[in-house]
Amino acid sequence: MEPIIGPEELKQAQAFHGNVCLGLPLGLRVGGEALRALGVARSADKELTAIAEVAPEQFSHCFLDGVQWITGCTIGNGNLQLAPLGKFALTLVQMESRRAVRVAFRAEFLEEFLRWPPVAAKAEGHRDYRPEPEEVPQQIEDILRRPMHEIVSIREIGDYSVALPKMDWTHRVCADCGELVIGGYTRELGGDALCPACLARRAHAGTTESGVVRP
Repeated sequence: MEPIIGPEELKQAQAFHGNVCLGLPLGLRVGGEALRALGVARSADKELTAIAEVAPEQFSHCFLDGVQWITGCTIGNGNLQLAPLGKFALTLVQMESRRAVRVAFRAEFLEEFLRWPPVAAKAEGHRDYRPEPEEVPQQIEDILRRPMHEIVSIREIGDYSVALPKMDWTHRVCADCGELVIGGYTRELGGDALCPACLARRAHAGTTESGVVRP
């Protein structure tokens, strides 16, 4: 089977991400397998929506940049959603047909991944660890080229409904900082519309050491 991406594309993805690491190709692999399974090209606008299950504190969070680069689904374009379940998994939805696939790394592979010296050293806090020159490139190749059935599971989902956030054009100006705040993020206090930060500042300023709010 052809690799998910070629050497030049890998360099472009690494430039997009900002460094060479092992988390990025995890996202490239699941995103590429999802595109293959759906039989679709990279999203040019909003033809696809990706739902990633990684959590903010999850190791190898670089996974997300791999997903964004290869699928074309990005946070800024509104078609990358986060459903933090602590998993290296992705659901990719073709919006017009509502066809979807969920691609997840197999636990056996991820347990092996965590034993790779560069990953294990990072997990154990060994900041002075320096991998051999070819070590990381070889492991990247392994992630991108290993047979699909050995590394991921793929499940097709029919008639997948994606909940898209409704664009909110309403706004108010915070009475304290003077910044414009979108939608329902302001709160009223003493007749003033306040952003969350200024509301917290006022509430803190009006609280005694005993925790009682002064009038």
